[in-house]
Amino acid sequence: MTDRILSLRRQMQEWAARPANKKMLAQDQEAQLRESLGDPLRRPQVYLAAWMLGTWKLGTGLGRVLEGDSDGFDDARVGQAMRRCSLLLRERHQGPGQRRAGATKLPFSRLHGAWTALLGLALHDPGADPLYGMLRDEPESTFAEGECMPLFVRELLALHAGQRPTLTPRLGPYQEVLMHWRGDGRVFAQRLADLLDLHLEGTQGAGAPFDDMACKLYPVEALAVRAVRDWLELPTPKIDHPLMHTNLGQMVPTRPWPQDEFVQRLERELQRR
Repeated sequence: MTDRILSLRRQMQEWAARPANKKMLAQDQEAQLRESLGDPLRRPQVYLAAWMLGTWKLGTGLGRVLEGDSDGFDDARVGQAMRRCSLLLRERHQGPGQRRAGATKLPFSRLHGAWTALLGLALHDPGADPLYGMLRDEPESTFAEGECMPLFVRELLALHAGQRPTLTPRLGPYQEVLMHWRGDGRVFAQRLADLLDLHLEGTQGAGAPFDDMACKLYPVEALAVRAVRDWLELPTPKIDHPLMHTNLGQMVPTRPWPQDEFVQRLERELQRR
């Protein structure tokens, strides 16, 4: 497992150091946002550019935290806000009336929604409630077999909203965490550690649960669970797992949520819809 973590760490470092990635994901997308924001005919370009630039900022920001630089959380939280705005803008473009009329399919990848919700909880995103509500309201029947992690996110968001989660075998191993939510702390911690084993197994391949540069080494599900339990004034026992022993598992943001020009413009776009 340690070898796996070291391999993923090198992968993150190489990804961030590659000039082509910086050009494609950062510089080109900043230019695209400057050209496209405010133009109704270029909405798809805005959604894509915000997601890609957010991915760069999240990945490089958390990469800096991994190396011990807590200021990396500022870039990571800006990236989180960009990706959250990207998803919400897609929803606004589809139109809430269509979803009320029975269009239950999300206008974006369910994995993208799950990552953004987990990162929102872990990073304490102050603007994520509309996304949480959208994902929380997804009917269980719309989840495909094998979408255990996104379904777990739905139940975690239900707990965050003060609701009772729905326990179902379709949650797979994630059901164990919910079953022991108020049980023995040692058992609960072990079930979370088991999920982090699955996390490491699910970091490679298109469609894998954690094939996202921001999530590969960030124990995001455990930190999201801790955030929800803090919200509910429940203690979270210590989780003994290698992912929790890195700087990403130990360090936390210490400064207020950062301001960013592009995020402010994206949020104004949301207010206009």
